[in-house]
Amino acid sequence: MFAADNREFLAGQHDEPDYAMAARGAAQLLADLGVSFRSLPYYFRIDAAAHAGLVRATHVLARAQDKLLRSLAATLSAEQLVAMFEVPPDMAPHIDWTDVASTGLRMLRADIIPTEEGYYFCELNHFSGVGAGEGHHSAHAFAELLGRPVAGVSPFRQLAHLYATECRRTGRTRVVVLDTPQHRAQGFGECLMLQRYLRLMAPDLDTSYHDEDTYPADWLRPGQARQTLVHRIVTHDDTPDGGAFLVRLRDSGVEVSTMFEAELKMHRRWLSLLCDPGYQHLLDAEERATIKQCVPHTYDLDPGTVDAAVADKDRLVFKRSYTYGGKGVLVGDQHSPEQLRTLLTADGSAWVAQRRVYTS
Repeated sequence: MFAADNREFLAGQHDEPDYAMAARGAAQLLADLGVSFRSLPYYFRIDAAAHAGLVRATHVLARAQDKLLRSLAATLSAEQLVAMFEVPPDMAPHIDWTDVASTGLRMLRADIIPTEEGYYFCELNHFSGVGAGEGHHSAHAFAELLGRPVAGVSPFRQLAHLYATECRRTGRTRVVVLDTPQHRAQGFGECLMLQRYLRLMAPDLDTSYHDEDTYPADWLRPGQARQTLVHRIVTHDDTPDGGAFLVRLRDSGVEVSTMFEAELKMHRRWLSLLCDPGYQHLLDAEERATIKQCVPHTYDLDPGTVDAAVADKDRLVFKRSYTYGGKGVLVGDQHSPEQLRTLLTADGSAWVAQRRVYTS
């Protein structure tokens, strides 16, 4: 298992004479990329077969989610879907409900916890700006500074290849990494590694970084817009205008990596739907087995379940709607029953309860 495979491996890293230098270097790389988050001063290894199994499980869970969304989109109205997934009022009118269940190209990050019992998926984040790619480069730099080999291809290389291929297919000549001042202030950086890979792999493409204030107005004209592919790194919640600028880009002819349809798949309720017995008949045997094995049991909180959840709080984690980055997460044993009940019922937001699993 993951812990057993890494205990001696990590101890050996820490005992290296160059450990302090490597840790500083890995942190410096992130600082140079404008990322304020710091990775652990180690790098980990995972058994190749286990890694392949997690890759497969990610595909299977995403496939199961697509099946549920297709079923929901076929049986519920747009208004019912808006209510079910608490779609913000200023986002709902901009969703293409006829296209919401299509699969197409997918970018996602699975958040996976290694435990003594196995690996558990606690979230699936569908978005073009899911982050964590810089962590790959920080770990790679740490290993290299120790003089150790490390496997793996940069996720930004993969993404640059995807965008370069798409630009060749559609005749586009420009890639823009699109941010907002609010999001930039959170310390995620400017996707510099993606920009570097694009310039190395496709130097003929004009690659740049902008927000809604610096985006050249001339690029919104139809002829220019049709030359542009936008890599969107901000969620609807991080836009200052309720997504209006993104809609303006899309309507001008710009190709945007993900629009608001993808954000529906980031709602915390999806894992509870995957675990819901009422939807199991829509899934095949592999999908049901993967959910049972890899997803901590998750269910919706409502007036009929909140009492039992509060009583069982020490074994649960509570998560709210679209929040990310650790926001909107309550660990049950860190709150009294009275505090927890108040937090879960204060503003009418949708919460899910998920069985707590412990990292090994």
